[in-house]
Amino acid sequence: MILSPQDNKMKYLFENWRNYIVEQNQKYVILIPGGFKPPHRGHVFLINEYVSHPDVDEVIIFVGSTTRSSSDGSITIDIDKTMKIFDLYGVLNNPKIKLIRATTKTSSKGKEYENPFIDAIEYVSNADLEKYRNNIFAVGYPDKEQNRGRLFVKATKGSELPTSLPPIVPNADQISATRLRNAIANKDEDTIKESLPDASMYDDFMNIIFST
Repeated sequence: MILSPQDNKMKYLFENWRNYIVEQNQKYVILIPGGFKPPHRGHVFLINEYVSHPDVDEVIIFVGSTTRSSSDGSITIDIDKTMKIFDLYGVLNNPKIKLIRATTKTSSKGKEYENPFIDAIEYVSNADLEKYRNNIFAVGYPDKEQNRGRLFVKATKGSELPTSLPPIVPNADQISATRLRNAIANKDEDTIKESLPDASMYDDFMNIIFST
């Protein structure tokens, strides 16, 4: 059967409209890799911005297992404390959030290492195609880390599931895990409280930090 030019035009319009509808129904899965030693207000803000976005189905946090210390070595944050702090913040209560611990890898020289960002990339490669057939994968990041999005898209090019830049890039503040660790070591209560999602969490937070 040979289609007329008019029929071909209608077929073209129909196919483009169908593709448009499919694209409009796709929602994002946001992957957020990091160390989170410890989690702070900025992390929670970033996570919540993505969780509350209408075009986001799921937020997956890849948590590094490597222990981090303050500059003077007096304060050490491990993965167990990180998980307890996330629980204190209520992050784990949201059904849209999934938390995955980073995997240990071995370099070509036999040295063990971890990289949550690589775990996020590998997650796309190994993801269930049927489960995520209506999703687009994107890495989440604050505006001070714009390059992360481009690196992720480049690294996942050719994957069976679509990847792109995220729908939003939240503004970052001056809080960092390094600054918070040092504030704890220096007993800087003001900076610690300023770094928490809610200053009323201070006592519970410090109890976790100094627990054994």
